[in-house]
Amino acid sequence: MLVPAGDLDRDSAEQLAAAVDADLRESPALLVVELTHVPFCDSSGIVALLDAHADAERAGVEFVLTGVGEHLRQLFRISALDQVIRIVEESHG
Repeated sequence: MLVPAGDLDRDSAEQLAAAVDADLRESPALLVVELTHVPFCDSSGIVALLDAHADAERAGVEFVLTGVGEHLRQLFRISALDQVIRIVEESHG
């Protein structure tokens, strides 16, 4: 499980990508990104999550988001990210 903290933006998108790549090298069946400690996400963060989802899908790994607060939930609804990436209420940790 990945647990980023702080804003998910242009400055942190590369860190998320590197963490996803490292986790995918371990060939998990499921990759969970826990967003409880992410108060803000901009377009760079959305692209990073979409890229992470695509990388996981290519690797045959299920990719889910959890801990999505109301602010991010609204953003993901507006951007239709919630139609692409599965969001679950509880973590699978």
